Amino acid sequence: MRVWGRCRSRKRAFAHRQPGSTAVTVLDFLTLTRRGWKILVLAVVIGALAGAAYGFFAPKVYQASSTGFIAVEGDSVVAGSDEAVARAGSYVPLINSKQVRDAIAKESDLDPSQLNGALSASVVPGSTMIRVTATSSSPKSALALANGGLNGLVKVIDEIESKSGNTSGTSISIIPMDNAVEPTEPVSPKPTLAIGIGALAGLVAGFIVIFLRRALDVRVRAHTDITELMGTGVLGRVPDLGRKGKTDGDSHAQSIANEAFRQIRTGLRFSSVDAEVRVVMITSANQGEGKSMVAASLARVMAESGQRTLIIDADLRRPKVAHNFGIDGTVGLSGVLSGQVPAPSAIQTTKDPNLYVLPAGAIPPNPSEMLGSVALSKLLAEFRRDFFIIIDAPPVLPVTDASVVSTMVDGVVFVLAVGQTRKAEGAAARAQLQQVSARLLGVVLNKVSLKGGENGYGYGYGYGYYRQNRSYYVSPSKKDKKGVQRTTQAPAVIPVQNAPKPQTAAAPSPAPDDPTSAQQDAAAGVPTLRRSARS
Repeated sequence: MRVWGRCRSRKRAFAHRQPGSTAVTVLDFLTLTRRGWKILVLAVVIGALAGAAYGFFAPKVYQASSTGFIAVEGDSVVAGSDEAVARAGSYVPLINSKQVRDAIAKESDLDPSQLNGALSASVVPGSTMIRVTATSSSPKSALALANGGLNGLVKVIDEIESKSGNTSGTSISIIPMDNAVEPTEPVSPKPTLAIGIGALAGLVAGFIVIFLRRALDVRVRAHTDITELMGTGVLGRVPDLGRKGKTDGDSHAQSIANEAFRQIRTGLRFSSVDAEVRVVMITSANQGEGKSMVAASLARVMAESGQRTLIIDADLRRPKVAHNFGIDGTVGLSGVLSGQVPAPSAIQTTKDPNLYVLPAGAIPPNPSEMLGSVALSKLLAEFRRDFFIIIDAPPVLPVTDASVVSTMVDGVVFVLAVGQTRKAEGAAARAQLQQVSARLLGVVLNKVSLKGGENGYGYGYGYGYYRQNRSYYVSPSKKDKKGVQRTTQAPAVIPVQNAPKPQTAAAPSPAPDDPTSAQQDAAAGVPTLRRSARS
């Protein structure tokens, strides 16, 4: 029972481990290695090149060694005893004395300036042998130092022993045994070993860089725990379609983008059980994170499913919906809220069945006050009977417009740009929405890497299953050389004074598949929406 209790407690501890903690599991290590393999390869190559450069260009060091036998003269001490080895070891530091260096210079035929190098001596463990090792940049210098060092040490020891007045009746001496041999290869550096050590050091440095990037990364990634950051789950992941944001000619990216928006549509339908979601606001923390693209593409995929959908451009500071759909945006929401234009006259149709657009219109001097007016609340209450409404709202952090509009909708969809949005910005935007009791339905991760690199998990597996011919992605319309927008649709402009008056009540809309929906709307008293020339 105790063992079972311990297992359960450990299991609970693992289950409740904070996803944002700095602990790294084996799976995290493998994942980081897979994503950062380019950094690792580059680090290994740089390390190997550095090792090769050191191995080929560093000064060469040659080494030579000579050995001598420790002899004991006398009757009380036997050669090879611990006392003899200990006494010989006490003379080892003399190898670097001036007397030894002078003896080497006298015996060697080389110029004293060529006897550059280092000398060391040690007693061979478990024996009565003493070894003298010399290292130098020249093979001849190393040979002269090794042999001359042993002979010089022998002379110094004999001189000390003879003048010490030893009363024990014994004395030790060093008998040269094995002379040094001139080295043919340097002991350092070794190119092969240097390359291996450099590559290993580069690999370690690469892992350090990867883990530092993970620890110091302040931007939202696809592997970031969105639930902990935003308090809700992920509705979908929209792939990164490049700077121009177009899927033309790339069926892989187009298929994945289509499936991503279908997944978001499904997530919205099941995001609420108690209350129906009819009005959704799309926003982000800052501009440039793709909220307008997500709103337009989601509106198109909602309309394609048979749902009458109305997209409203509530970004009265930097409107983009009219530009994205290629329609005339001079008349829109600002005119409706100010009472200058009837709401039905400002709504335009698109080439997609069941998809309608209410552009922003003229930019007003007081966007926040206009969006917070009672007129917008009544307008949404009226249109929600006939449409599924998607509102393209301004970003949360720069202005308060999105916070004001969030109090009038059924839910908010928050767009986070992978590798662009900072975690602190996402948390600040969430706190600002919570202050007005906004309901966050979910998060859309935008600009997710198609290749599964550092920006996310990617879509490398099974993408062929999602191939479709239709694209729901809405890209900005093109402009000619003079900068004039070439609209893909030419809306039929109806004079404002001839526009039908808005009705106080609207009859329930017919089924989206009914071809006579327009005639039935007119019979029921619902104003007919103006259609573009190509619709």
